[in-house]
Amino acid sequence: MPNFPTCRDGLYLKDDFYSNEGVADTTLGELRWEFVTIGNPSTVAYNVSTDAEPGVYGQVKFTTAATADGDGGAFRLDEDAIVLGGAYPGYFCFKARLDDQIASNNFRIGLHDSVTATSPTVGIWVDCDGGVISLQADSADHGDVEAAAAGVPTLTSGTTMVVTTWHEFEVRFSGTNAQGGPKDVALYVDGYLAAEIHDCDIDDDEEMELTIVHWQDSGGALAVELDLDYIELFISRTK
Repeated sequence: MPNFPTCRDGLYLKDDFYSNEGVADTTLGELRWEFVTIGNPSTVAYNVSTDAEPGVYGQVKFTTAATADGDGGAFRLDEDAIVLGGAYPGYFCFKARLDDQIASNNFRIGLHDSVTATSPTVGIWVDCDGGVISLQADSADHGDVEAAAAGVPTLTSGTTMVVTTWHEFEVRFSGTNAQGGPKDVALYVDGYLAAEIHDCDIDDDEEMELTIVHWQDSGGALAVELDLDYIELFISRTK
């Protein structure tokens, strides 16, 4: 059995979306996520099927309103609660699928400060633009860096999620940049190295939170679905 981190090791947050039946504001999952509406509110529901996949039990489905372009939702923990020091490495990971279609189905998951479809000013996150995956590391003070996913055999053309298929994402950050924040950031998709950033310039006092953002940009009314199996974050207490 794996050795799981504890609070003595560092900041450890996880949600398997299996702990309760609530889907209202501040009741979703064991972390009790805050909901922020983007346009018309999304529908949030637990999947009742285990999907015939061993180990996949708790799942949550986010479905945008079929009302107007840009509809979606953001789901976050305590605002501005996290800063990243380069001497304290960490990771976040999650398992997701686009369950109905790829086109116009977008998400932004990780550590950042945006609860709209507009790109964050600071953070490290996985960006999905109509299924196309990239790694983002943005600083409000020192500039933005991104790296497109490439060469992942489980993604279409090495870059794009496969509809109705679960993909596992892990982002690791480490090293120290000139601002005191993390320098090196790597994205793994389904266990394969997908993208790397070696010039992350986030300052060690820039604030962010663990956030899930999902929206559609079809130009009209369209409901699109994002399923999550789990999400996890760890930031070490020791150098």
